[in-house]
Amino acid sequence: MSPSDVMPSATNSHRPATTSARLRAPSPPAEPPTGSLPILASLAPVVGSVALFAITGSPVTLVFAALGPLIAVAGYIDARWTRRRRGRRARAAYDAATQELEQDVARAHAEEREELRALHPAGRLLDVLDGPDRARWRVPEARRTLVCIGRGETKSAVRVDAGADDDRWAWAARLSEAPVVVDAVEGIGIVGGKVFARAVARSILLQLARQFPPQAAQFSGDPAAPDDRTWAFLEDLPHRAVSDPVEPVRDGGAADPTTLVSVVERWEAVGAAAGRSGGRPPTGGVLVALSDTVELIPTRCRHLLVLGADGQTVLADGTGASSSVSVSPTLLAEAEAEHVVGALTAAALTTGESPALSSLPTDVAFAQVHPVRGRRPPAGSDWRPDALRVAVGTGVEGVQLLDLGADGPHALVGGTTGSGKSELLITWITALAAQCSPQELSLLLVDCKGGASFQAVEALPHVVGMVTDLEPGAADRVVSSLRAELRHRERVLAGHGARHLLDPVLLPEHRPARLVVVVDEFQALLDASPHLHQVFADLAARGRSLGLHLILCSQRPAAVAADAILANCTLRLSLRVTSRPDSAAILGVPDAAAIPAGTPGRCIVWNGDRRLVFQSAVTSSDDVLAVRERWRDAPAPRRPWLDPLPARLALGAVSAIEAGRAGGSESTGVDCPPGEGIVFGLADLPEEQAQRPAVWCPEHDGSLLVLGTGRSGRTTLLDTLEVGACDRFRVERVGQDAEQAWDTVMALSDPLRPTERTLLLVDDVESLLATAGDEHGAALRDALLGLLRDGGRRGISVVLAASRLGGVVHRFSAQLSSTLVLRLADRQDHLVAGAPASCFDPRRPAGRAHWQDAEVQIALAPPSPASPSSAPGVHRWRPSPARATVIVTRATGAVRAMLQRSTGTEQRVRLIEPAAHLFPSAPLAGVAGIESDVLEDDAAIVVLVDPETWLSGRLVVGRDLPPSTAGADLVVHGCSAADFRQVTRSRELPPLLGYASGRAWWWRAGQEAMRVDLLGS
Repeated sequence: MSPSDVMPSATNSHRPATTSARLRAPSPPAEPPTGSLPILASLAPVVGSVALFAITGSPVTLVFAALGPLIAVAGYIDARWTRRRRGRRARAAYDAATQELEQDVARAHAEEREELRALHPAGRLLDVLDGPDRARWRVPEARRTLVCIGRGETKSAVRVDAGADDDRWAWAARLSEAPVVVDAVEGIGIVGGKVFARAVARSILLQLARQFPPQAAQFSGDPAAPDDRTWAFLEDLPHRAVSDPVEPVRDGGAADPTTLVSVVERWEAVGAAAGRSGGRPPTGGVLVALSDTVELIPTRCRHLLVLGADGQTVLADGTGASSSVSVSPTLLAEAEAEHVVGALTAAALTTGESPALSSLPTDVAFAQVHPVRGRRPPAGSDWRPDALRVAVGTGVEGVQLLDLGADGPHALVGGTTGSGKSELLITWITALAAQCSPQELSLLLVDCKGGASFQAVEALPHVVGMVTDLEPGAADRVVSSLRAELRHRERVLAGHGARHLLDPVLLPEHRPARLVVVVDEFQALLDASPHLHQVFADLAARGRSLGLHLILCSQRPAAVAADAILANCTLRLSLRVTSRPDSAAILGVPDAAAIPAGTPGRCIVWNGDRRLVFQSAVTSSDDVLAVRERWRDAPAPRRPWLDPLPARLALGAVSAIEAGRAGGSESTGVDCPPGEGIVFGLADLPEEQAQRPAVWCPEHDGSLLVLGTGRSGRTTLLDTLEVGACDRFRVERVGQDAEQAWDTVMALSDPLRPTERTLLLVDDVESLLATAGDEHGAALRDALLGLLRDGGRRGISVVLAASRLGGVVHRFSAQLSSTLVLRLADRQDHLVAGAPASCFDPRRPAGRAHWQDAEVQIALAPPSPASPSSAPGVHRWRPSPARATVIVTRATGAVRAMLQRSTGTEQRVRLIEPAAHLFPSAPLAGVAGIESDVLEDDAAIVVLVDPETWLSGRLVVGRDLPPSTAGADLVVHGCSAADFRQVTRSRELPPLLGYASGRAWWWRAGQEAMRVDLLGS
C-alpha cells in the first residue's frame, strides 16, 4: 500500500482557537502617466514673434520664435525625469514594506508554531516529562483527545489583507513544519510496516496518557497474536487497564464516564479478513488501528496515516471531506515509551492519583515500622555500613527506608506549615537512635522555632546538644564547634592512616561516632546569619568522609540554600508545599504541590534515582522512652561542643572548671608567664571545643579598655580585676569622686614617684573627665595619656572603663592594646569597638563580653575590704592669729555664716569686709559673735572679699586693710581655676575641687596650692 493509493481528501487540523493575526499588504505602486510634447505651447512664441516683426520690422524679434520649441522640449525632458524618480522611490518603498511584511509573517508563523508545539509536545515528550510538566493531566476536557500525528503544513491563523488580484500572499495562510493535530476520538488508522506503525501508535497513546488524568481514561491493547507483548507497557500506566475493548458499565447499569483508549492490530500477514472491519468503539472512546493495508482499517477510523515505503507519509481523511497532507510522523521507541510510562507512574504516586495509593494509610505508628526490642549492650556496636538506613514510614512498596549513608551524605527536607516536618524529623531521629548506639551516633539538634520542635527527643542519650534561636550567638557557636569537630576527625584519621570513617585500619575504639546535625527552619538560621551560607557549604562538602551528616529542614529550602549546599544534599524529601516551583526546586518535579492539605505526613522522597511516596510514622513518648531504655547503660558519647557560658559565674569556680576539664592543670590560654596574669572570667572557645579561664596579662596584653553600657558589667569587671591583682599589684581605683581621681592620677603621673607595680582602675572615664571641667579635664586626660604611653616602663598598668568608643575615649584607644566589649546599646558602637556583628545583642546578659576573638563571661569576685587610698586627705581650714587670711569668695554670706558657727571660746576672729567701706551703699552686715574692735594680737584676722573687689586694685594695706594682711594666706572659694590664677597671680593649676560646697583652694606664696574644707562639710 502506498500513499498514491489514497484518494486526496481533506484533514481537519483541529487547531486551537487562536486569535487571528491580520496584516495589511502594501499596495503596488501605480505606473506614472506618460507625458507628451506641448505643441500649442511651443507654437505660441513663434506666432507672437512673427506678429512683432510685422509691426516693428525689427529682425531681433524673430529670436523669440526659437524660445517656444526650446522651452517645450526642456519641460518634456524634465517631466520624464521627475516621473522616473518618483517611480523608483515608490518601488523602493513598496519593496521595503513587502520585506517588512514578510518578516512579520515569518515572526507570526514562528510564534504560532511555538504555541502549537507547546500545546502538543509530541516530539519533545521525553523532555517535557523529565522536567516540570505544568500541563500533565491539566488539559481541558474538550482538548484531551487532540493528538499530534507529526509535523507538516497546516492552516495558519495569519491573514494578509491584499487586493483581490494580489495572490502573492496566499502562502501566509499556510503554516509549515507545524504540529499536525487530529481528534483521536474520531479514530486513527495507521497503515504501514509494523515497526513504524507501532512507533507512531506509541506516540499517540502516550500523548493521550499524558492528557487524560488517571481516573478519566482506560487503556486496552489488542495485539495481533495472543503472546505478543507489544502493548504490555499500557498495563504499567497509572490509568486503569482493561483486557477487552468494550464499554465499561457501572454497577447500576450506567456507562462509566471514563474514556476507553483502544489499540488494535489487523495485519494481512497473519490472515486477518480483508475489507474494513472492526466493531464500533464505546461511546466517547478512542480507537487506534494498525494494519498494513487500508482495507483492514475499521471504518470507525476517520484519519488515515499512510506510511510509504519511500519515506513519504500522507495523512488523509477517510470521509473525503478535506485534502490529504504530507507529514513527518512522530515516532517513539519501546525504551522511550517505558521511560514515559515510568515518569507518569511516578507522577501519579506523588500527586496521589495512582490507584496504588488507595492502600496507603493516613496514620502510621512508629512501632509498626521500627519496633524497639530489648536493651542493647553498651559495647554492642558493630559499625555496619548501613547503620544509617532506618524505617521512617509506610510507602506503596512497603516500609519506607531512608539511608543517609548510601543516599546522602546530607538530606534536604521541605514542607509548608502543618505538613508534618517536625514529626518526620522526630521519627527520623528516634529511628536513628534506636538502631545505633551512642558510640556509633551522636545527634546535634538546632531548633530555630524556640526549642519546641525537638523537646520530645532532647533526652535521648545520643543527643549531645540542642541549640535554639533564643540563645544569642548560638548559631556561630554551633558552626565553630562543627568546624573544630571536623579538624579533630581529620587528625584522628590522619593519625591512623585512614581515608574515611569506616576504613578497616581505624579500630572501633578509635573511631569517632557519626555526627548527624538536624536543623529545623534552616532559612531562619541563614536569615539571622547570612555568612553561614559559606560555612554550611564547607561542612556539606567535607562531611561524607569524616562522618558528618546534615539534615536541613525548611519551608522553602531551595529559596535560601546556596547551590553548593544543594549539590551535596542528594537525599531530598518534600512534604506538602504551597507552590509548584518550590516542589520542583526540591524534587525536580512539581508534584509535592499537589499533596492534599488534609494528609499531614504525606511525603515524597527522591534519592536521585527514584521518587517514592510514603506516609511518615508518628512517634509517641513511649517510643522515645523505649529507645532511652535500650541504651540506658551505654556510656555518654563524646560531645563535639560545650554548653553555653553561664549567666552568673563565681571567680572561684573558674579554676575548678578548667581543672576538671584539663586533669587538674590550669591553662590560661594566653602567652603569659605563670602567676603574672589576672583571671577575670571564663572564655568560650568553640573552635577549640574548650572553655578556659580568661586571663588578662598586663605585660603581654598591655593596658585594657572596657566598653559597655550601664548595668553591662563594667564595675563587676573592675571588682574582679581588683580582687585578682591585690596580692601582686598596688591597686588604685578611681570612680566618680573627682577629687580622689585627680589626686590619684596626678600622683601616679609624677615622674619622681618610685617605681612600683601598680594597677590603675578608672571607671566611667568620660563622665569623670566631663565632671572635671575644661581645664582640669584636659590636665587629667593628658595625665592618663601619659600613663598609658609611659606607664608600662614604670610598672603602671591602666584599665579604663567607658560607655562607648567615641569622643575623648577615642583619643585613649590608640594607646590601649586590648579592648573588652560588653553589651552596648547601639549596633554601630558595637562595630566601631571592633567586635563582630554576630555577637551584638541588646539583650546580652550582664557580664557577657567579647575579648580576644572569644566570648567571655565575667566572674563575680567575692567582697573584699576597700584598699587604703594613697591620695592626701582634705585639710580643714581654721583661722589662726599668727597669720591673717584673705578669703576670696563669691559666696560671702555663706562664709560669714560659717565663721559665725565655727567661732567660740577657742579662737576670736576679727572679720574685715572692705567692700562695705568702699561702697557705702552696700549695707554693713554685723556678724554676731565676731569682735570687730579686738586687738590684732588677740584675734585671727580674716578678710572677706569677692574676686572683683580684690582684683580691682582699690584696696590699700594700712588704709582699707590691716598691715598684717600684707603677707596673708589666700583662700579662694567658689571660683574657677582662672579666677584662682588671677587672684594668686601664679600660673599654677590648682588641684581639682569636687562638688562639695565647702571646698576651696589654700595658697601661700612659695608653696603649692592645697585643697581645704572651708565650710566644714
